Amino acid sequence: MKRILMACVTLILLMGVVGCGKNTSTSGEASTKDKEIKVITTAGGYPFNATNPKTNEIEGFIIEIVDELAKKSDVKVQISTGEWNSLIPSLKSGKADVIADAMYITDVRKKQISFTDPVFGFGEGLIVPEGDTKTKSLKDLKGKVIGVQMGTSFKDMLEKENKSLNIEVKTYQTLSDLLKDIQTNRIDAALADAPTFSYFKAKNPDMKYRIVDGYVPSLTGEVGIGVSKDHPELLKEFNKAIQEMKEDGTLKDIYKKWGVEWDFN
Repeated sequence: MKRILMACVTLILLMGVVGCGKNTSTSGEASTKDKEIKVITTAGGYPFNATNPKTNEIEGFIIEIVDELAKKSDVKVQISTGEWNSLIPSLKSGKADVIADAMYITDVRKKQISFTDPVFGFGEGLIVPEGDTKTKSLKDLKGKVIGVQMGTSFKDMLEKENKSLNIEVKTYQTLSDLLKDIQTNRIDAALADAPTFSYFKAKNPDMKYRIVDGYVPSLTGEVGIGVSKDHPELLKEFNKAIQEMKEDGTLKDIYKKWGVEWDFN
């Protein structure tokens, strides 16, 4: 009887050791996963996010902001690219944890994903050929041809304005093709994200287009970093890091490096 009792005790102890071993392993896997976040971006264009043709690395001021947030939150970043329409579905399906792009914070989007506190804000910019010194607003472009990139909100906005302006909207697959046509007078004006026009003009001062100063944008918004609703703790950490970056000047330094401005005060 004593031998049977001792065997049972030994068996129970062995099962406890095995059980503890399994728990430790599971805990280790969870900890590793928590330290790496999957970030998705369109790499759609400078200064927000683009693929450097020399290094083949994705860069831009939104990417730098996410890198800094990750550093302050003690997590590692694994970045991938996708089409604009795939960004939110990627978070909802678990293929990605974070969106790093020029995505406005809207009530519709907030129903599907979470957003950090705003890290940037902007509206559209208007450019015209270098020789056009008179255009100040869309009203000065009645009966003219205006270029926009496909997949942007600017096309819809112009079509609404079209009832009174009688304009022709020409769409482009790439920003480079749009800029080429504005410089060769194939179109009369173009709309795109204001920071993009400013960035390209600063990097290429010989580009033959004029940014219309004083143009009042119709589509403005604030940009946040998209976070999966499955990661509330990550959202909390990111918001804490954003506040630190605003206070210590890190955010302003990133803006300055990439030639963009935003007054977050």
